[in-house]
Amino acid sequence: MRKAYSFRMAFSFDSLCAAILFAATIFSWRMARGARAGARVKLRFAAMLLSAWAAALLLPVADLGLAIALLAPCVAGAILALAVCFPRGAPIWLSVLVLVVALAAGLFAVLMFLPVVALAYQAGAAGMILASVLSRLDEDPRGNILAAMGAVSLFLGAMALMSGAMDSAMLFVAASLLLLTRALKTLVADERVGRYVLIGRERA
Repeated sequence: MRKAYSFRMAFSFDSLCAAILFAATIFSWRMARGARAGARVKLRFAAMLLSAWAAALLLPVADLGLAIALLAPCVAGAILALAVCFPRGAPIWLSVLVLVVALAAGLFAVLMFLPVVALAYQAGAAGMILASVLSRLDEDPRGNILAAMGAVSLFLGAMALMSGAMDSAMLFVAASLLLLTRALKTLVADERVGRYVLIGRERA
């Protein structure tokens, strides 16, 4: 009886985390309206991938949730890295290369059951975001600090999944998606304000 009760509690908490992740993807989709056109497409693509992860955990298919957990955040992390590191748009060849390698890493991790491959790529994407925003922190401290927090959350999500904590991984990735969406929206808003002030000649 105690084991059955523990199983129900664990299942309920995993379902709650999946629901939170799904809600975060919907909120991110709506919030992305204020971002640049290129960043908005990337953010919504990442949100769609992560919503598939949340939905997979609710389906009664063995190991489907784990498979999507290795594939979706890996590709989504690469997409988010492109959006943050290249706010004006990455070269097409670089975008294709990053996404193809991300997809290959995710599929390899799933098919060969080597989670470290996909999670290392996800952690690497988080590291790229962190290095990029810290290098231009003085340009917009508020937006870049939000992006740095999102990068840390993405990294912690990979580490949580590496340790087998699927629920914690979902919460960290949900926080990362929201923080990075907000950061990109903030950066665009601050840029517009800066242009307005310059046009008004209130700044030298």
